[in-house]
Amino acid sequence: MNHAATDPLVGTLFDHRYLINYLVARGGMGNIYQAHDTKRGHVVAIKVLRSEFSGDAVVIQRFLREAEAVALLKHKNICQLFDTGYTPDGMRYFTMEFLQGQSLDQIIIQRGMIDPATALGYTIQAASALCEAHNQGIIHRDLKPANLFVVQTPNAPDFVKVLDFGVAKMCGAEQIFEPKLTNAGSTLGTPYYMSPEQIQGLNVDGRTDVYALGVILWESLFGVPPYGGKSLVDIFSAAIRMKLPKLAPEYKSRPIYRKLYAVLKKALQKDRTHRYKSMQDFLRVLEKTSFEFGSAMSMSNVRHRTELVSHTPVSMPAFRRHWNHVMGILTPGRFIFGFGVLVLAVLAAVFIAVYVFPTHVEIPQTQYHTYKFFSDVPSEVRINNRIVGTTPSSIELVDAPPFEIVFATNLGETYSFMVDSVNDTIHGFAVNLAPKRTDTPKISVDTMPPGADVYVNGMKYPLTTPCHIDVTSHRDVLITIKLPGYITENILTAHQGGDIRLRSNLFRIRKP
Repeated sequence: MNHAATDPLVGTLFDHRYLINYLVARGGMGNIYQAHDTKRGHVVAIKVLRSEFSGDAVVIQRFLREAEAVALLKHKNICQLFDTGYTPDGMRYFTMEFLQGQSLDQIIIQRGMIDPATALGYTIQAASALCEAHNQGIIHRDLKPANLFVVQTPNAPDFVKVLDFGVAKMCGAEQIFEPKLTNAGSTLGTPYYMSPEQIQGLNVDGRTDVYALGVILWESLFGVPPYGGKSLVDIFSAAIRMKLPKLAPEYKSRPIYRKLYAVLKKALQKDRTHRYKSMQDFLRVLEKTSFEFGSAMSMSNVRHRTELVSHTPVSMPAFRRHWNHVMGILTPGRFIFGFGVLVLAVLAAVFIAVYVFPTHVEIPQTQYHTYKFFSDVPSEVRINNRIVGTTPSSIELVDAPPFEIVFATNLGETYSFMVDSVNDTIHGFAVNLAPKRTDTPKISVDTMPPGADVYVNGMKYPLTTPCHIDVTSHRDVLITIKLPGYITENILTAHQGGDIRLRSNLFRIRKP
């Protein structure tokens, strides 16, 4: 909140296209902002290299490596990169898809431990993404719960996105599991999730990611990483020398935990030659475990699970044994009779479906609506007690009305709006929260591009933007902004006796 209020980039426009709405997070190399792509009308995330690293060649190289790595990867479980460029003061940035959800470390903190079904689902999706990275010759090297982001959408609940390839190692795909010691000596990663070879500064390969993902699965199941300590030395020493902790008695009675323990015991071997040979091998074992116990995916994720296991070949000897058994009990007469019954059943089902109960099946689609929020002082914006951003901002949300929007400042001032319905326009809300009042409150409307028509409570105002509107005789005012080729904006304002300034970048109508 305080960072967002003082950040100099908030409210600026990058490359005449990306309007910076608010600061999302501060990272080791760069800050991440929520922004609106005014050209395409999309909400995006922008990662900007921090100014203190502008002269650090090593950090700049890592920042560029992340952009290069993500640009190579086209996988649904990897956060997608859209564009790169420079800020007005010359700092590098790149834009990515904006994700709404929680990181896995936040989920673990909230729940303590995650049930095997959910934990397996998370890990399978992450492993699938990492298979794509390894196929492209990219090793992540910094896997941890904070870099697995879980997105909740109506069509794909618990959908995992792998983030942050900032310390990724890029090499030829053929070298991904053939380590060479030419670049040994560097130690990169996060202590709890670093493999023994990473800790010792040896060159890493794809099995390093296998180890880290195994630690993540362990922590998801049991609430803590397998190796800990009071200091960095303790953590590293335990990871190199200590045996894997034994399965607690309360878990030994459950077959799924015994199976997962066996899987993790191999993934977390000290010697990487004893681990799974590749991320693909690890993924197959995870999928097989999920399939055997039938609990790693809910029915809502059956489609995703089918995509993941579809590449696994069928065992031909087993298939032949089953086929020979079936053919052995089928005489010619039985075969003809059974085949006839099957054909009649199919025809009957088709007749009933087409003529008796004709239906039109609609696949549910996620419906996003764009909202803009303005206030005279920086404030948090909450929807149904969930913080969605800070002012000024434009945000795409899937929330279905009715819901309550609350503006709240650091000093405790609040104001709320109730939303009962939505339409295809952009919905905006503006409020004056400062204690300062005036006898002649005004609403200043400024748009980019200028020249938009303005309507006040449905009546056309004689001036176009930029303009000032006297609202002394009004309590709540609906400002409508229209410009050919741009999406209409309806902004409900509550001036409370004070001035409000609306500065809005209009969004182009998307061409079909």
